[in-house]
Amino acid sequence: MQKILFIGNSHTYFNDMPAMVAELFRQSLGQEAHVTMLASPGMSLRWHYDQPETKFNILRGGYDYVVLQQATHPFDGAEALARQAGRLIRWVREAKATPVLYMTWAAKDDPAGQAELTGAFTRLAERENALLAPAGEVWAAVRKGCPEAELYFRDGRHASPLGSAIAAASIFHAITGAALPEASDLFWAGRGGDEKAVSIVKMTLFGAEKG
Repeated sequence: MQKILFIGNSHTYFNDMPAMVAELFRQSLGQEAHVTMLASPGMSLRWHYDQPETKFNILRGGYDYVVLQQATHPFDGAEALARQAGRLIRWVREAKATPVLYMTWAAKDDPAGQAELTGAFTRLAERENALLAPAGEVWAAVRKGCPEAELYFRDGRHASPLGSAIAAASIFHAITGAALPEASDLFWAGRGGDEKAVSIVKMTLFGAEKG
């Protein structure tokens, strides 16, 4: 069994996304994943660093992976991300766990903002030798290739069920590298995913791996 700790805000807890990651472990690998979530609305990694339960959970929880999600709307920039995530990553390394950087997405009315997020998370993952879950990059690819797919909640910031499923798939793939369910699977079909959208998700994730 894999133990995974998620640290973030509403982009983590919306639609109970960590449970979707556990669902993928069961369906795709036949394995159980125990997921725990420390997530509060609108909070950044800086806020989490100051909470006693954050350090306790990282150092004493016996987790295999710690997924870190920074506040995005607004995004404080690459320097703030590196500083805030870097402090938590030091605890993750001390605990002998593996850090996973969960790249979120630009707002619906600001698609150009994805470039800043992608660059900041990619550079930090390389610098820290952390796993990268490029959910925002996958969202951008789906928006471009399958604009009819609705990834956003009505506020244009949070995820629809399909958007959260893509985030979960990105995290699952970053951790395992395993194949994802087919479009006909309930994981996708029950959340509004179709053949075209799921094909783009898979091509983006596995293509990024090759690149």
